[in-house]
Amino acid sequence: MKRRDFIRAASGGAAAALAGAAAAEEHTAMPTLPARQGAPLPELGSHWGLFEKLAERSAQPGMSFLRAEFSDVATWSETARAYLCSCLQYAPPACDPNPELVEKVDRGAFTRERVLINTAPDIRIPVYVLVPKGLRQPAPAVVALHDHGGFYFWGKEKLVEVEPEHPALAKHKQTCYGGQSLADALAQRGYVVIVSDMLHFGERGLYLNADPERIAKRSAAVTQRDIEEFNARAWAHEELVARAALACGTTWAGINVMDDQRVADYLLTRPEVDPKRVGCLGLSLGSVRAIFLGALHEAVRASVAVCWMAEYHQMLRDHLYNCIGFTKLVPGLYTQLGWEDLGGLHLPGHLMTINGLKDELYPLQAGRDAVEKLQQIFAKAGMPGHYQGVFFDGPHEFNRDMQTLAFDWLDQHLA
Repeated sequence: MKRRDFIRAASGGAAAALAGAAAAEEHTAMPTLPARQGAPLPELGSHWGLFEKLAERSAQPGMSFLRAEFSDVATWSETARAYLCSCLQYAPPACDPNPELVEKVDRGAFTRERVLINTAPDIRIPVYVLVPKGLRQPAPAVVALHDHGGFYFWGKEKLVEVEPEHPALAKHKQTCYGGQSLADALAQRGYVVIVSDMLHFGERGLYLNADPERIAKRSAAVTQRDIEEFNARAWAHEELVARAALACGTTWAGINVMDDQRVADYLLTRPEVDPKRVGCLGLSLGSVRAIFLGALHEAVRASVAVCWMAEYHQMLRDHLYNCIGFTKLVPGLYTQLGWEDLGGLHLPGHLMTINGLKDELYPLQAGRDAVEKLQQIFAKAGMPGHYQGVFFDGPHEFNRDMQTLAFDWLDQHLA
């Protein structure tokens, strides 16, 4: 056992220790993805000179709110959101979610529903909805967004406890979430919570005709080797999924972003939900999804993005292969809008980012620079208190101390 210290970079820029940090359990770091086909990790080598020059362009995005020509945040936001949507290249027709309740489970303090909904006229996906018992009025709600972690066999179950829980899934939760089912913890706190499978994960994973029934149906009979082979296959096919999306005239990121928006739309139709008190949060790829969702969905009033707020151009030389995945790549976006600008699009809502001082998925300086720019963006907009950037003395994880900090932030602005 060891002590953990929070180091908070408050919106004014001063760093201070957060007293009373609880002891945290020992852990292993989030797994590093292997090189495809056993090859050594690739380097840009002789190509680096070209990409270094291109990276310099993205270091000063042309539409950043920090540029002198932008002063009114509402006008800038409208223009920036339109540009972001054009880059995502995915705008399916509006559709009724047409929800179908397929399971309802009593979980003590709350009920868990498994619901099928449409995110596009021809796309139907599964979600879990957790509803606290005894609600006397519409409650605050959260869209909880699962991580990547090279762990594809489950998606929404990374955040929701569904028994029996496979030891491999329990280990992932211990590594990344301090052993806690994040959505369950929020429901116990009084939030209505919705969690979906992202494309290529969980029930929406890559299944083949030759898969045995235990894998195709994701039954309790799956073995550790089944899961490892499934994850390896999914990792090896990420590039193909991204290519397929581009060949169809869209982007994988665009599909994910729109799915998450339509999931939030369905959440707003629930009578248990107060539409004026909706938030989102996620770790890693879930953090990426939270940044996009909070930037684009007007109902999201408070967001927490954990372990993914960093400037991409600083990551290219050493962190490109395993860290900037195909789900994060949006052609044409980053020369005009940096990651911190997407955080600024959460205005007039509230945003908390949490970075790990020992996170190896991006350079620490890239995280510090992004947070500093976010502070400048919110200050320039006249709402410095709407942003809090936190650095936690730990690796790439969302442990229980971090969760307490995040939940308190959501309570402050939603509950």
